Amino acid sequence: MKIIQLIQKPQRRGAEIFAAQLSEQLRRNGNGVLLVSIYEGVAELSFNGEWIKLKRPIANRFFDYRGWRDFANLVKEFQPDVIQANAADTLKFSVFSKILFRWKVPLIYRNANQMGDFIRNAFHQRFNQFLVNQVTSVVSVSKESRTDFHQTFSFPQDNSIEIPIGIVPEEIELMQQEKDPVDLPKSFIIQIGSWVPEKDPLGMLQIFKEVLKSRPDLQLVFMGSGPLAAKIHQSIEDLGLKHAVHLIASQPNIFAYLQYAEALVMPSQIEGLPGVILEAMYCKVPVVAYGVGGIPEVLSSGQTGWCIQPSDQKAFCEAIVEILNSSKTQKSTIIDQAHTQIITDFKLSQIASRFEDFYRSYLR
Repeated sequence: MKIIQLIQKPQRRGAEIFAAQLSEQLRRNGNGVLLVSIYEGVAELSFNGEWIKLKRPIANRFFDYRGWRDFANLVKEFQPDVIQANAADTLKFSVFSKILFRWKVPLIYRNANQMGDFIRNAFHQRFNQFLVNQVTSVVSVSKESRTDFHQTFSFPQDNSIEIPIGIVPEEIELMQQEKDPVDLPKSFIIQIGSWVPEKDPLGMLQIFKEVLKSRPDLQLVFMGSGPLAAKIHQSIEDLGLKHAVHLIASQPNIFAYLQYAEALVMPSQIEGLPGVILEAMYCKVPVVAYGVGGIPEVLSSGQTGWCIQPSDQKAFCEAIVEILNSSKTQKSTIIDQAHTQIITDFKLSQIASRFEDFYRSYLR
């Protein structure tokens, strides 16, 4: 098969990281894969095949005739059997290119989040409904994301499927062996992700302040970047946490940090299925997260982690303290079960095969 994978831009964000990893696995499986990014970005992604960077200005995201034309020319030249648009602006970009330049290749949209949570008003709803109506099929990252998609948009159930993300164990183990880039605190928990409202880093600071009452030696590492940076700095100051919170920019190798953490914390209010949770589970790092989106589909309290009722900061705090106060033996059952679940159901080689089968169903 020949496949175009379209991403928003080179960036260390879940949708792009997974699309690149999936593209590489599909390429290794013998498929012809062309990775195309729309906007400029500087991040390195794990893909060794042909990658065309359109480098379109993001200021033109609502009207980019030249970009739509350039993409249509790529479609004509590469002649793919299927095109997959991976989240965010890729849906709008590919749909308008298809409408204006009339290419007929099946267009699959990968739904990596809870789209209903991002609909702002009736116009936004109608506009996105128009875009969705132009795609051949939708692949959602979790059962919950798929359900949300069908509740938000009128889209045929038969043209939709749920395929989760996957991890690459060999790549993780290689990155774990790299030298620690900085001096890490002796005992710390870590939050990894964009500093945006839906990830709720400000709420995490409130939770952490309560945790310190039980474990005053604990540190919190925030790894990421984003528009809430100034508010995070101010909140750290206001809460008197400057001695205990470390801010680290997004890293190409998160495992040099993650593998040493007492726990991965994810107080997100909106999620699809975060790859970093699967990666932490593979690394046998305990995970505490709110049960939003597809998270409860992999994180089960008492079985594979600590899945907390959304917005219950008290229970979130108690779960962290429980992990910190438990012996390694007490935690081993849960983290071992989490690790087994990942290698059984979430290896990228298995996930890529499911994508291939899905693509072939449209070729037939």
